[in-house]
Amino acid sequence: MTKNAQTNKEIVPNLDKLPLIQYFANLPKANRRPVIISAPKEEIVEIIAETCGKTKMTARRWLYGYTKPCQAEKEKIAELLQCSVSDLFPETQKA
Repeated sequence: MTKNAQTNKEIVPNLDKLPLIQYFANLPKANRRPVIISAPKEEIVEIIAETCGKTKMTARRWLYGYTKPCQAEKEKIAELLQCSVSDLFPETQKA
């Protein structure tokens, strides 16, 4: 993203109570014109990483479901997205 592009680091609350992976997948794609106007997915990665004190790569791993954050980080993310930990990180039933 260029330095001239304005970023709107406004969090979209998880009002539908989606799991984190689905919430991230439903965010709109970046608006690309001559320059990137808005990149909601990249912004949420940056905000979650900053909130939890982790790298953007770690936040991406959580958002794509490759790894799971610890309980304290789950609580920070849930507070940030204005929903419960159980909504964001549902327990999967093992068969």
